[in-house]
Amino acid sequence: MRGALLRIYVVLIALLMVLPVAVVLSTSLTPESFLQFPPHGFSLRWYQALMADDEWADAISTSVRTGALVTLFSLTLGIPAALGLHRSTGSSAAALQLLFLSPLMIPSLVIGVALLRLYSSLGLSASLTSLALGQTMIATPYVVRFVLASLAGVDPTLERAARILGCGRIRSFGKVTLPLIRHGVIAGAIFSFIVSLDDVNVALFLSDIHVSPLSVQLLNYVQQSADPLGAAVASLLVIIAFVLIAACDRMVGIDWLFGMRKTA
Repeated sequence: MRGALLRIYVVLIALLMVLPVAVVLSTSLTPESFLQFPPHGFSLRWYQALMADDEWADAISTSVRTGALVTLFSLTLGIPAALGLHRSTGSSAAALQLLFLSPLMIPSLVIGVALLRLYSSLGLSASLTSLALGQTMIATPYVVRFVLASLAGVDPTLERAARILGCGRIRSFGKVTLPLIRHGVIAGAIFSFIVSLDDVNVALFLSDIHVSPLSVQLLNYVQQSADPLGAAVASLLVIIAFVLIAACDRMVGIDWLFGMRKTA
């Protein structure tokens, strides 16, 4: 009885998560000029309209370039931070780990407001780099978490052996440690890009009419229009995220990603 109730609960949760996405995906395929579910017919007209619109094309380009910068910045900050946390001991290590992971616990809307105030006090205007730096704050914890999970399964004597044999600290890291933690690095990079692509709260405060990522463009659009083009844009974001997660599964494995069992 308990097992049956648990299965029903899991199915209900899965439906709760999947049904809204299914509604958006199906609505984006309607041939009509208004939102309709279920759609009467099948058409890619709204995806064609999306690709033919220069404003949407610029928003997609901004999101991709910003995501690439966020991924680069997050890896640059997250990998050394994870290495330092892994080698630290005592209560300070736990406090530092909590500090690096704190953006996951703070509402991103609050982070966006704080970054806007900081940029204003520094005289920084909206740009691709400033937007990427802001989103790096909410993306870096994923890199730290995944790399720490990989480091937990690495034998520290391997790097020491490489250094005894003549490798310097940087070379031993590149030749020994980095290949062993590649799963964490790959997962962190992919999740950093997804976080940047889907972020609205931080991007909303750090963007303007000249630097407007796809998520912010979509928010502004659905506030003014009610046609299926907004559903097509939302579906595009879902498809990109799904493809990236599938690629992560292909390269890393869902067992490692969620169960943290495979470390090398």
